[in-house]
Amino acid sequence: MEPAEREIIGTIPQACPVSNRELLLKHVEIPADLIRMIDAAAKLDRRRRTEIERLQMELEARGGRPAKNYAAECAMKCSEPAFKAFMEARHALARPLTDDRVAARVRSVLAISSRTELNTSNEAAARWREMVKDFDVWRKR
Repeated sequence: MEPAEREIIGTIPQACPVSNRELLLKHVEIPADLIRMIDAAAKLDRRRRTEIERLQMELEARGGRPAKNYAAECAMKCSEPAFKAFMEARHALARPLTDDRVAARVRSVLAISSRTELNTSNEAAARWREMVKDFDVWRKR
């Protein structure tokens, strides 16, 4: 490497044992190689997760079980202030905007008796996904 191209990637404290210091100085490429390996593994993991999600959605579309735990996702959304505001603005949710009132309104709008139906009914899951899409669009405005 040319002196102008050198970059500090770490410092070795005085307390570092001499044997470790020598190892680090003689094999400075090891940390860079490890970082590249971790980056490559993370990229591969992201691709695999995307592919798994695509296959789960495809299976769901063909009548298989829902791709996600939509009931849990719904429970989390019902406690988000932004989702509460969305339900008030778009689905006539009356105040106070409590988690229970939001959950009841979501069940009413989706025509389900329990959030567990989001994991057992493909039609209910599809309606939930549409509501989440509408929420995302609403939130971006």
